[in-house]
Amino acid sequence: MKSQFYRGLLLSAAIILPAQAWAQTEAPQAESAAVDEIVVTSARATQRSSIETKRTASVIVDGIVNDEIGALPDNSVADTLERITGVTADRFKGNANELSVRGLGPTLSFSTFNGREVSTAGPDRSVAFQQFPSELVNGVLVYKSQQADFLEGGLAGVIELKSIRPIDYGRRRIQMEVRGAYLPKDDDIRGRNGLGYRGNISYTDSWDTKLGEMGVSIGYQRLDQATPEDYYITNSAFVPCTTYAAAPGTSTANCSNAATAPTGSTIGPRYFATSARTFQAKVTDEVRKAVMGTFQWKPTPNLDISLDGQYSTRNSGERRNQLAITEGLRGIQPLLVGDGGDYSNGALMRYSGNSNLEIQLENRQRNEKYIGGGGAVTWTPTERLTVSGDLSYSQSHRTELQKATNMRSANRVAYTLDATGDEVPSVTFTNFDVSDPSNFLIATPTNNSNYARYRQVTDRFDKIGAVRADVTYELAEDGFFQSIKFGGRLSDHRRTQDANNNADVNLPVAYDGRTPAQLVAAANANCRTPFVNSNFMDGKGNVRSWALFDNDCLFRTYTGRDSNPLPSNAPGPEDSNIRERISTAYVMTNFRTQLGDTPVSGNAGVRYVRTRVLSKGFRGEVTVTPSTGGSAAIVIRTPGTPLEEIEGTGGYEYFLPSANVAFDLSDVMKLRLAAYKGLSRSGIEDFNVGITPVADANGTTVESVLVNSTTGNPNLKPIRGWNLDASLEFYVNRDTSFAVATYYKWLTGAAFDAREPLPTTIIANGQPVTFNAIAPANDPNTRELYGIEFSGNHAFTYLPGLLSGFGVSGSLAITEADFEFADPSTVGPYVDPANLIGLSKYTGNGSVFWENDKLSLRASYRYRSNYFKPNSGSNRSVKGSGFLNLSATYDLTKQVQLKLQALNVTNTRDIMFKPGEDSITEVSDNGPQIYFGVRMRF
Repeated sequence: MKSQFYRGLLLSAAIILPAQAWAQTEAPQAESAAVDEIVVTSARATQRSSIETKRTASVIVDGIVNDEIGALPDNSVADTLERITGVTADRFKGNANELSVRGLGPTLSFSTFNGREVSTAGPDRSVAFQQFPSELVNGVLVYKSQQADFLEGGLAGVIELKSIRPIDYGRRRIQMEVRGAYLPKDDDIRGRNGLGYRGNISYTDSWDTKLGEMGVSIGYQRLDQATPEDYYITNSAFVPCTTYAAAPGTSTANCSNAATAPTGSTIGPRYFATSARTFQAKVTDEVRKAVMGTFQWKPTPNLDISLDGQYSTRNSGERRNQLAITEGLRGIQPLLVGDGGDYSNGALMRYSGNSNLEIQLENRQRNEKYIGGGGAVTWTPTERLTVSGDLSYSQSHRTELQKATNMRSANRVAYTLDATGDEVPSVTFTNFDVSDPSNFLIATPTNNSNYARYRQVTDRFDKIGAVRADVTYELAEDGFFQSIKFGGRLSDHRRTQDANNNADVNLPVAYDGRTPAQLVAAANANCRTPFVNSNFMDGKGNVRSWALFDNDCLFRTYTGRDSNPLPSNAPGPEDSNIRERISTAYVMTNFRTQLGDTPVSGNAGVRYVRTRVLSKGFRGEVTVTPSTGGSAAIVIRTPGTPLEEIEGTGGYEYFLPSANVAFDLSDVMKLRLAAYKGLSRSGIEDFNVGITPVADANGTTVESVLVNSTTGNPNLKPIRGWNLDASLEFYVNRDTSFAVATYYKWLTGAAFDAREPLPTTIIANGQPVTFNAIAPANDPNTRELYGIEFSGNHAFTYLPGLLSGFGVSGSLAITEADFEFADPSTVGPYVDPANLIGLSKYTGNGSVFWENDKLSLRASYRYRSNYFKPNSGSNRSVKGSGFLNLSATYDLTKQVQLKLQALNVTNTRDIMFKPGEDSITEVSDNGPQIYFGVRMRF
């Protein structure tokens, strides 16, 4: 497979490099001699505009700006943002997705498009930037300090995406691009060739008319390709064990602790085991479409009116084919346990056990739609007065359907698992061939031994409507205060979540005269299919293939139909209807003065924020049986009783002062200082007031049985705090800059996975019962976060000949914090608390490029160290990793450019772990991606 990858690279090089040689030999000698300066093209033009944007900004900012729409050499805006100092991305299906700024996690950044808040289809407030194709965005900025007229919500930073303004662009442009995609990992799939494509077309123009200047910009993009992924994953919860079975491979004992040790078991060192281990091969597809457009009209020089809109859809499908060890805690005999030397403490590196094995099939279809846009008016009635207004709307909608079946082994199978060779373990099964379908046939099916599940797991709708107004008045030019600006904003944010509409069949129901056993036997015989992957996990571990069945065929055989009807109205405690209304007002002044020979400029102001939350959810009557005589307590939904819709409210008000000061210490050196108070709101679904009943098995009263039940908290406050920033910047020339920035944050109110008892009421055994449910809570402690960033850009234009085409850019960020999030699972007492979500102590990126007037070559490397990413009620971390991307463009003519990209050429995998670095919970292998195509500009 690697040979195919390199053949793809060589083929693309064979297209571009001879074209470069042809152009050099055909160029007239006289013309070549007349050229005495480098023609600024893609990489250097972007570098220059980005340097200038940073130099002239009123706050501490980093960005990537290019006036040529579509010139950014990335597949999504998230990829572009990862090249900005202090910005790192979490990865999803091999691509950059949710972003962290300065280590504060994706939920603490705030994202805008053309200055407007962006809705999201995810469970929290973090924006999935994959919905914005880089071809239709011409600039991305990350504001790292704030001023009073910024939208509040980004303690970490404000991420702003910019689309083109056609009148300001000032010229006509028609651009088309088509790129083929070659994905080696998808080429490993039976019946697939690894090919896909993405294409876009955009048009920008402006005119002088009798009604004034008018301009339009519109672009369309379509992507159709796979998102390949091989997967190894364990159950989300690990269990601490100190005993093991006396007779490994045959014992029925589960792992346990000394106090509950089965007779004959042996006490040993503590190790962390998990209840299930799964190998997953996927067949995937994805279609994305996006349209973005702007209409700009200047009827008079002092009136600017613009309308813009964005529309995108993303339809992604997965066919999951899994081999699962479903009883990973059963009959464990530890053979190698980590002791902090070669392997992390408690890591179960090699062991034997016995378990049922399952072939699990699942089809997932996720559909997402985003609509955004608005209108803006800027009026300058006098030279000093500017009035502007903006009306905006943004909505996101996500649905996801799942269809699943399985086949189970007739008996439990003894096995030995060895994870010493790779994060993907090797497994030896005793007298059992996992590739033989007949081994996965139960003579007498039982509940869940052969299921047919059909579920709508997500139907999430998020929309934001907002209106804002701003007034700026320019004061006397010779005074200290240069201008005063004030304004306000009203927004209405609504989130509805309808989850877990399930239509499950846990055991085939007899039909057409066939018993469940006969249906299962028929399915096993008639639904067999060859294994899908010829190179699973690139040969890591020894599990390369297993028996496989067709999911649709199994479902049809089990149920007699292609799908199960979903409940028409099935509210549950996880469903929510939340409304968040925000009112803000601000006042700000810009100032300028001299301190001796040093020019000083900046701004100062204050922003007032008022937020009100109304949350609606569902609670149902429960029947509680307390523990008596050592029996386990239970709680169930009372049959035949309806769910009741209830309401909860919350709110808060804050003043957020800010100040930014810039000192022009010399022609090339600038010092910036900033101080501000900011906030970032809690995840909106944390406001849900529904109750999910969970029993404490040892509870002896109704109230004590219910104490593990969970709910939300509509009165959660945002995380908030003071921030100090300093940035020393050097602008040596338009091709060279470097900067050192440091920051310190005092933060309170963090609500990430923090929990506290919250008094609440539910109907239990026919009576209202008040008890303490587990709910999200604000951290009462003040936490500190501090860091330093180094960044630089340089082009070697002064060197002779070919060397003058080189340029470099890079950054390094080091961040520390003292957050502590204890693991809420059973391993919590044995592991250190986690730090802030998304916090990588070290993040860095570096790029080297070479270009002349036709050819541009770039290599970019991105790295981030370990970071915390919680999952399913336990702490989980992502291993540090680096990714190398290569790109090349060649201007065949002034209108035609050839393009080549190779992403993740080092074939880096995404690896997650808990509760130690060698207790692996997830390995995702996506492989490299190659794109090759042509861009035409007229």
